[in-house]
Amino acid sequence: MREPPKIAEEDLRACVQDQYELGLVTLAFLSLGHDYDAGVYRAGNERGTASLLKVTSRPLYEPRCLVPRYLLDQGITSVVAPLPTKSGALWTTLAEWTVIVYPWISGDSSLTGMTEKQWKQVGTIFRRIHQVALPPGGFASLRKETFDPEEYTRWVGSFETQLAHAQGQGAAQRTLRSCWLAHQSTVHMVVTTLEQLAGMLRSQTFPYVICHADLHARNLIRDQAGKIFVIDWDEVMLAPKERDFIFVRQPHANAFWEGYGQTQIDWVALTYFLWERVVQDLMECARNAWFRKEWGEETREEAAHLFNETLEGRSSTIEAAYQASAHLPKGLTVPTRKSS
Repeated sequence: MREPPKIAEEDLRACVQDQYELGLVTLAFLSLGHDYDAGVYRAGNERGTASLLKVTSRPLYEPRCLVPRYLLDQGITSVVAPLPTKSGALWTTLAEWTVIVYPWISGDSSLTGMTEKQWKQVGTIFRRIHQVALPPGGFASLRKETFDPEEYTRWVGSFETQLAHAQGQGAAQRTLRSCWLAHQSTVHMVVTTLEQLAGMLRSQTFPYVICHADLHARNLIRDQAGKIFVIDWDEVMLAPKERDFIFVRQPHANAFWEGYGQTQIDWVALTYFLWERVVQDLMECARNAWFRKEWGEETREEAAHLFNETLEGRSSTIEAAYQASAHLPKGLTVPTRKSS
């Protein structure tokens, strides 16, 4: 069960009443999401309408607010954007917290349950998003893909050093260390593959488009009428369109492509993004198992086991990465699964 953030509810309510024209009456904390530096609330008013309120203590990545608002203003009504404050800002602050308010959308955002018709709708939405030109001057802090895996290479080396010198480990740390050593060659293969693909991609020229960069079913709300709404723009960036295709997989891929339309896929770029997602998932699991001292031992062990399952090829993301690697041009080293 998620705990509410350490912020007084009466202060939060007063902040929203002062900054927004919502007629706020009630706040209800929602135990949602995996970001333990943030909290989500359902805000109700005297008219019986609701909003979604998010607070975070992380440094604000401004494009997460600015870009969806811009896309909505371009007529892409499926994009969920922040509501403006009384002064027209897209966020406000309360002490060290950033406060953002969104329209409330009732619907389903589970990983399963999307229909073929809805996946086709998603394809149509993202075709439109990828066609939107940036405003004059762009967005100053919007990240742009550089195909630089140095961060991952450096992290793997640093973490392996910690593993080699760790003492007094708990059960989760022992499990993770055992899993890492058993699959160390696969971890190195993933990083080496990223470096090889990045070298090719940096020498090429791509059209860069606005990418959500975390497009999966949990970031798609389906309302009772079946309409799709795209939420959680925390990772938005400029990148080749393939950045938004890493979760476009069977059995729903055909429906997505029917909505998106015919497109040429750059398999080197898509394979890079898939292996990047694999290493990001591995890093997150390792961090959760090794460093999350505030978590219970059982929860941290679950993270260690998920790390192991990924490297054993039992995650859909690493399976998709292996499949995409089969499309790489001749002359490139193609990652293959270890024989069991």
